[in-house]
Amino acid sequence: MLRHHPRVLGGLLLTAALVVSGGVSHAAPEDALMPLEKYTTLKGKSLGSAHRARLLQFSEQIYNCLPWLWVHPGGLGFPRARDSQDDDRYLSTWIFVDQREDAVFAALSQERRVSAMFSRYGVDMLRRMSGLADVIDDGNVAGLSVVLSWLKPGTSRPGRQAVNETFALFIDKGTLLEFLAKRVSAEEFTNRAKFTLFDGMDLVGRVPIEVWEDSFNSTYKVTNYEPPKGAKCP
Repeated sequence: MLRHHPRVLGGLLLTAALVVSGGVSHAAPEDALMPLEKYTTLKGKSLGSAHRARLLQFSEQIYNCLPWLWVHPGGLGFPRARDSQDDDRYLSTWIFVDQREDAVFAALSQERRVSAMFSRYGVDMLRRMSGLADVIDDGNVAGLSVVLSWLKPGTSRPGRQAVNETFALFIDKGTLLEFLAKRVSAEEFTNRAKFTLFDGMDLVGRVPIEVWEDSFNSTYKVTNYEPPKGAKCP
């Protein structure tokens, strides 16, 4: 079962209310797609080409419906897991969470920040990607991946170079679908997943994380914002 953590949820709710800061220049939806020339194998190029239209549609949905998030340029595509020796390809989305400094979030340990960000944004993004049935059913797609980046607390002071914390997770298709259907526990899900954390450019590696229920990303609405006419926002 996913577990609720009210204290963390409450603290992050304040952070979420500040996310649309206007300080980040969101790339156009087509810029989010991994360029075909960046793929180093025929399998990667074939996946990127075959599903380009579907991924562009998905990128537009994030751009129009989730304005507190943006996809890193070239961050939507079919990469391999870090240090992988094979050519297994994962449907992956690299998300930057646009938020300002918040004292409650800053007070959390790094492991708790990772747990909170993955529970809030990572699980929801994996769920959204799992809905791309035509892509998921492609036999050359081994699994799904989500990469989350956010501002490391205390690093956005004047005169200092801001630092991001970045968490990358890769999971096979079968385990993810079982987890989303609540037939695999959160603990078993994390045991099976490959994931790593970066502190700026420094590799931290695998850290202990917890996963709990958080419906924020699918229910939050930005004040005075309406998606463009015709945008499909589930």
